[in-house]
Amino acid sequence: MRPRLIAPGLVALCALVVVAAWPGAAHSATAISPPDGAVLAAAPQSVRIAQAAPLEPDLVQAQVRGPRGAQSREAAVGADDPQAIVIRVLPDGPGTYRVAWSGMTTDGHSFAGTSAFSVRSARPVAAPVVPAGADGAGPLAVIARLLVVIGVFGTAGMALAREWVLARAWSAGGIAPPGAGGADRLRAHAEAASGGPVGRWWRAWWALLAAWAVGLAIALPVQAVAVDGAWGDLLGGTRWGTAWIALLVLAVIGAVAALVVRGGRPSAGPSGARMYVLAVPGLLGAVLLSWSGHAASGTDATLGTAIDVVHGWATAAWLGGLVMLLVLALPLLRALGPDDRVRLGAGVVVRFSALAVGAVVILVITGVYRALAELPSLSALWSTAYGVALLAKLVVFGMMLVLAAWNRLVLHPRLERVAMGLEPPGASDGLAALAASVWAEVLLGAAVLLAVAV
Repeated sequence: MRPRLIAPGLVALCALVVVAAWPGAAHSATAISPPDGAVLAAAPQSVRIAQAAPLEPDLVQAQVRGPRGAQSREAAVGADDPQAIVIRVLPDGPGTYRVAWSGMTTDGHSFAGTSAFSVRSARPVAAPVVPAGADGAGPLAVIARLLVVIGVFGTAGMALAREWVLARAWSAGGIAPPGAGGADRLRAHAEAASGGPVGRWWRAWWALLAAWAVGLAIALPVQAVAVDGAWGDLLGGTRWGTAWIALLVLAVIGAVAALVVRGGRPSAGPSGARMYVLAVPGLLGAVLLSWSGHAASGTDATLGTAIDVVHGWATAAWLGGLVMLLVLALPLLRALGPDDRVRLGAGVVVRFSALAVGAVVILVITGVYRALAELPSLSALWSTAYGVALLAKLVVFGMMLVLAAWNRLVLHPRLERVAMGLEPPGASDGLAALAASVWAEVLLGAAVLLAVAV
């Protein structure tokens, strides 16, 4: 199976994921009192608009306009509920009262909406309610989040996997029968073949860092427009703004670190501390994404954030490892002779399988905790927008697990047996099957990140 045959299926899969996940994009649907379309005997003292996450008080804007033009902009975050906007209503006789609001939650999601209610027998004018976060800039906000997440996770995961998987398989001389020798020869051949694959790895790493920077560049004006141009309050008075500045600084540090550590003769072997230095900005970026995200707005913000950070690091290790296989390990293996290819390939697959299994275990444990923290009941999994979005992610994640299980239970043992001389190579050394599996997992992982960004 070639990548070009997988790509059309991915496009359809991504479309399905977005359609399923989009209703939960803001994961904070509004609850309005009085509700949209209500007919009341008298004007209420206030209108209350609830979100599913705490609000940034300085960025909340709301107004109620009466049927004769009386207008109130006295809006505040509820004293007893940091997730609610309370707007004072000026009595303006019978007729239609129109409500409009906008703002941002502490997890960085902007929202806007309108509603209408009437007093006495007047018929309310239809006013569509805009769900939180769907303020017209939704697609751009999703693209920005997706680029930042891909860049943060990818730069960290690619660097760590290069050192943990490929470099260690290289140092061990791959996998061979006891007493076979030839490890030095394998390393020499791999060293000679490293130039092209290492250059490709660096180009991919820089592309991910560029995605990170472009995502930040898109996100700032999108959020500023959503809060009516309150740049100062956005950057200086919100978690999102603090995280944006810190992520920008980390991206610059990552670029400088890459320029410093890259040098000398290209080699895919052990790099000392260089790959860990490259991974640090992405690892810290994942912390910032959790700190400024929905996990930090729950009832137990500290524990929720810590678990979300671990979840993000495991995601980076798995998906970044897949990208490393795709752009570095597989091209290097193709450049080697048959014996070296089987030997080093088996070592790479064995080590990546261990990394992937550990990452999956962490993802399942932390994912279950996060789901229980977000969903009030099991039925919310299919009866709420957030639950449906979560289901879409789980479907794609399940498909990734199937591929990972095939790698671990079928491909991994076969490559190891061939490398140990217990089974003949046959017509194929398994490289084509490995490449197809890695391509499929990378594309499914992209679909998962797209669902996360939505």
